[in-house]
Amino acid sequence: MLGHGDAGEVDVDQILRDLPAPEVLARLVPYLDLSVMVVRRDWGVSADLGPPGGVLGRGNATGTHPFSLMHPDDVERVAGFAQRAMESAPGWRGSFEVRAQRADGSYGLYSVEFHNRFDDPVLAGMVVVSRPLPDSQPADAPSLPAEVAATMDLGAGDHLPIGLMLLDAHGDVVFANQTAADLLDTDRGTLLDSIMPDGFAVDDTDEIRAILRRRRSKPGRESFTATLNVDPPRLISGTFVSRPGEGTGDDVQFVVITLEDVTHRLAHERHLEHRANHDSLTGLPNRAWLLDHLHEALASGGDMLVAYIDLDGFKGVNDRGGHAAGDRLLAEVAKALAAALGSSESVARVGGDEFVVVSHLSADGSRDHAAVEAELCGRMLHAVESTPGAIREGVGVSVGATRCQPGDQPWDVLGRADAAMYAHKRRNR
Repeated sequence: MLGHGDAGEVDVDQILRDLPAPEVLARLVPYLDLSVMVVRRDWGVSADLGPPGGVLGRGNATGTHPFSLMHPDDVERVAGFAQRAMESAPGWRGSFEVRAQRADGSYGLYSVEFHNRFDDPVLAGMVVVSRPLPDSQPADAPSLPAEVAATMDLGAGDHLPIGLMLLDAHGDVVFANQTAADLLDTDRGTLLDSIMPDGFAVDDTDEIRAILRRRRSKPGRESFTATLNVDPPRLISGTFVSRPGEGTGDDVQFVVITLEDVTHRLAHERHLEHRANHDSLTGLPNRAWLLDHLHEALASGGDMLVAYIDLDGFKGVNDRGGHAAGDRLLAEVAKALAAALGSSESVARVGGDEFVVVSHLSADGSRDHAAVEAELCGRMLHAVESTPGAIREGVGVSVGATRCQPGDQPWDVLGRADAAMYAHKRRNR
């Protein structure tokens, strides 16, 4: 939390006159539970008043850099605030919370106040007051690794929009926030007793346990998505991250699991993907999908025929009845083509009145490819010419097909199929 305002008027001389004798002050210092430092503009600590051993874990901090006491993950955030503090006017003050080292080397949460006293001829610096904040975990809570405990102490665990779980080196759950329990349709007590709630399929449960074994044996990161069988079903994405302890080599000290409900997000992504790869008028795959499909099929070495289909006389439909009439005919033709496909075939709309059919051939070579090509073209011709709209409008169709060849790229096979289609069109004139 950040705050600022003008400091009230303080009679420093009166305060100095009222101070106890120096020997009394010396006796009171051990009872301090805060640290008061004076920081120069070069960020050096010129004075530090605190109890023996220091509040921030390194004894008297005079001559050190204050950032050296902070948790590395907090330094960037605090640095921006501190720079603005240094640029403030005398009398300014502000506060924030930060993780800093305790005497045992672990990290705790501290409240820090900045007071700009560069105008004071004696202090001539930024007065920084640091107070330790109490741990938010109950006294009987399982102990956490220091770097994780500092994060938990921020009090944000139960307010995160994602589920958060922490496992120790033995695989026991030592922390689970309420969001994790809600996502897994259980309660926190159940999660602390058993990491694997009911609701996952057996195969998914086995895979999650396998991921946990791998991450407990070696530091690393893995992700997994599984369906939780609740009403309605929920798609849960989990990320498992394991880290070693300091000075333990590769021995894993803890595993952090983050959980997220991605049901609606994946549905939205699939919707966007469908829109990007399908024609909005006919619902067929579009040119982008076709190129990707051909690229994958050619890269895999599969054998296939590609047929290019173009409607003859379609412009007259638009001229006579407008684009609405043309759209109705295109939708009717697309439906007829899709209905005429075999199990290993697909059709895409690639232009105004142009379609492409891809037919994957069997690897056994049991049928003559020329006969397969003729049958495919004849089937597509009949599908289009028999539609009521094509009959009513007098629209014909030209079809040309080609077989893929070694070394083909998508545009190579499409180019030959297009050329074959135009050859058919010329013969029909």
